[in-house]
Amino acid sequence: MNVFPIKIPKSSQKFFEIFEKQSLIDQDDSNKYVFKVHRILKPNLPKSKILTTIRDPRDVCISFKEFMKTDFNTALKAAKDLLHYEKIYKTYDRDYVKFFKYEDIENKSIETILEIANFIGSEINHKNAEEISYKYNKQKIINLTKSNDENLISKIKNKENIDDSDIVYFSKNNYRSFDTKTGFQTNHVSNRDTGDWKKSFSSREIKILNFEFKDFISKYEF
Repeated sequence: MNVFPIKIPKSSQKFFEIFEKQSLIDQDDSNKYVFKVHRILKPNLPKSKILTTIRDPRDVCISFKEFMKTDFNTALKAAKDLLHYEKIYKTYDRDYVKFFKYEDIENKSIETILEIANFIGSEINHKNAEEISYKYNKQKIINLTKSNDENLISKIKNKENIDDSDIVYFSKNNYRSFDTKTGFQTNHVSNRDTGDWKKSFSSREIKILNFEFKDFISKYEF
């Protein structure tokens, strides 16, 4: 199996361009394309399957707040917007969309990998799944992004040329390293555990979160 794109782009738009110009017309069944997009997809994309996650919106809120360096209200809006994904994708065919609980990716990674493989029609054994789980475990990704950060900072200090594909730039003091093999960025994986949102919000903010997401929290027993 050949997995594309070899070099991960930084934008959803670029992924869509690859989908339209390469993936759709590629007749080689051994070529598989993996796209990560922040957009609700259509229910009938050809040659496609969708993998999506269900996550405690309170964890989504703190994750967005820290990663995007924003305030509580902006993070709250982002978390509320993401609930539309679940609402819409739940109406799609189960052979086309598969849901995963976010915490299972970390806590039940081998089982999740085997489920994904089965869903996309790829037969792998338990040993294969263990190897994939080990290769992409949380600590290894943290080490990867840390190394990329150090390389980027070194280039900046030494005024070396920086490839545009290796950096997500917002301003002089706000930028992230970008790994073109995996798509992981600075602080993409935090040291927080699922449920640590309780330690990060005030009592007033917690009341707001519990009220705004009470139905979703109850539905998925978060």
